[in-house]
Amino acid sequence: MSDQDVQTLAAASGQRLIREFADKYANLRERSRRVPIADAKKIADEYSCPLEIGIVAYLINLDGIMGIREAVNLLSSELQRRTNVGEDVPNLGGNILEFSLLEGRWIEYIYGTFVRELELKTRELANLEASIDVETPPIEKVVSVVNSRSRLAETFVSPAVQTWLGEHVKSNTEDVLTAFCLAVTKWKLATLKGKMLQLRRRNQAFFRRLKVILATASESATVDVVMKRIDDTIQALGADLSRMSVSSVAHFILHIAPRPMGRGDRSRYVDVGMSSTRGNKTEPDMTSPFDFLERDVQLARRRTDAERSEYLSQRISRVMRVLRYQGNTTAQVVEKCVLELRNRLHIDEASAAGVIERSRQELANTPSDRQDEIAVKLVFEYISTYALER
Repeated sequence: MSDQDVQTLAAASGQRLIREFADKYANLRERSRRVPIADAKKIADEYSCPLEIGIVAYLINLDGIMGIREAVNLLSSELQRRTNVGEDVPNLGGNILEFSLLEGRWIEYIYGTFVRELELKTRELANLEASIDVETPPIEKVVSVVNSRSRLAETFVSPAVQTWLGEHVKSNTEDVLTAFCLAVTKWKLATLKGKMLQLRRRNQAFFRRLKVILATASESATVDVVMKRIDDTIQALGADLSRMSVSSVAHFILHIAPRPMGRGDRSRYVDVGMSSTRGNKTEPDMTSPFDFLERDVQLARRRTDAERSEYLSQRISRVMRVLRYQGNTTAQVVEKCVLELRNRLHIDEASAAGVIERSRQELANTPSDRQDEIAVKLVFEYISTYALER
């Protein structure tokens, strides 16, 4: 692929990103108006953050991107970074909400779309890299690996990195590396910071190994071009973390991305049907909140009684927030959970009717600020009694 082709693909990728961000921003802004203020205030009180950050963290959690605590931490970290560089967000509700929506859009993109697409795009690359993991790999395979890495880094990762830097005032490449690598690796911040320099050296060592292999090739203009590309990449990776080029940042993110391993034939031609991978585990695609709840009930069987209660209560609460957001009353939420679980887990019909009737009575006599807590308790007891004790 020529440099012109790479530039064309990178430009197209950048345009898609702009359109996706415009849609995501509009979606978050519209939905932020419907977030229950009581729930957002509870988040703000619990995590000592502005109400507006609580609103966007609620939506990020509702979309299944991450937990509320992690969303609040990421939003608050960027808010603090801006203060540190002298670009404070005015302490006014409208300004903080606008900041939270713009940053929330980035969090949803990086931890959602970007990570998913990177996982898919690195599958074929992993196959190529495996083909050179021998004592004397073919020269054409090495050239293919270098070209594939460069194409993926320049046409997919670089446009996202460039856009992030452009939208985050007074940010540097160490900031963007942290933002993307935390999502890609799922490590704690301290772990990432501690491994960053070592990982960079490994990235350089990988390219040096390829250069040594290519040096044995007979004279070839193509090999010369590839070796020049490798030299440029190694040198760029050696820059200070805060002053790296966009291209070297992209190569670093690509190198640090986990490769799919131990899954048999990783060929892109293998038909995996409607399945997808999450966290390197293959499982069916799940779209309904009840798909997740059904899975969580099955996973709860593996836990101790003490762990099971906390684990399931959190999952039930998350599903209920989605249903409440869709306009259901608390009583309707309980009824839908019970009926869905009855059908999916093959529970006796009579028991479901009794639980639904009892929930209506209890919720009718419960203050509104405690109804969610009672609803979670009722569904948890139903699962414990009729699904887990069988």
